[in-house]
Amino acid sequence: MRVKNWLWFSDFFSSSEVHLHGFTEHLLEKTTRFQDIDIVDTPFFGRMLIIDGDVQSSEKDEFIYHEAMVHPAMLLHPHPRRVLIMGGGEGATAREVLKHKTVEELYMVDIDEDMIAAAREFLTSWHQGAFDDPRMHLIFDDARKVVENFENGSLNVVISDLTEPFEMGPSFPLFTKQFAQVVYDKLDDQGVYVVQSSILRPLIYTMHAAIRRTLQAVFPVVRSYAVYVESFDTPWSFIIASKGKDPMDWTSEELHGAIRERISGELKMYDAESHWHMFYLPKNIREAIDEPGPILDEEHPIYLTRKGDILPYK
Repeated sequence: MRVKNWLWFSDFFSSSEVHLHGFTEHLLEKTTRFQDIDIVDTPFFGRMLIIDGDVQSSEKDEFIYHEAMVHPAMLLHPHPRRVLIMGGGEGATAREVLKHKTVEELYMVDIDEDMIAAAREFLTSWHQGAFDDPRMHLIFDDARKVVENFENGSLNVVISDLTEPFEMGPSFPLFTKQFAQVVYDKLDDQGVYVVQSSILRPLIYTMHAAIRRTLQAVFPVVRSYAVYVESFDTPWSFIIASKGKDPMDWTSEELHGAIRERISGELKMYDAESHWHMFYLPKNIREAIDEPGPILDEEHPIYLTRKGDILPYK
């Protein structure tokens, strides 16, 4: 069907797989020192953020990604007061963290000040004023340097909402075993680290598996989970690495109670049933990501393929 007055954005998954998004208005096209940012209005998903040619989030379904990333990790810690976010430029990750009544200090570290400025202007339904919350400490700097400056044991939850570590790109050092050890040291004895961990499909899982193996080399409890994000048109994965509780150790009654008692504001996607759904992965995925392989190591870097250049693993 031909639709007049639409422009089209091509989201490449591989040389033979392309997902098309029609849009009606191009609100922002900006190349910063670190990335290419586009913000468009689409008839189906509403406003959409695109970074370096990849869909990052959309107005209609961003809550799925951000609730999935934040709440399993935040609830796993018994009393999260000091939380650090790396990345998360839209402000929606911060929005979800600030729903937790125990939070006293939230540090958000993003290297790209232009991204935050764009979010403040164009993505108000994402951040909903989170940048101006009195508990928020917004830092524009290299995340590794900032994390290293915290005292050991001083953080309760660390959230990595960074771009993927493809092709030895700028995020790669923040996914290595060495950096995982830095995060481990900065967390208290019940500390929780959650990482966005790329696409998780039957034929596209090698990046997730490498991140998982890397965290398993440092943390005693490591769990993979995933949720389908419609604007991505793929399941998207996360990994929780915990020094204390296992996210599979809840009962449904305990989890329902924790959500009710500890979170203020509306949750659109996440509850106890959604929690189990995300963590119970299919057999073929479980077997694939448990296969042996290399970890992400600063001294022995490995090549990870960027979305758009992906070939099936098997």
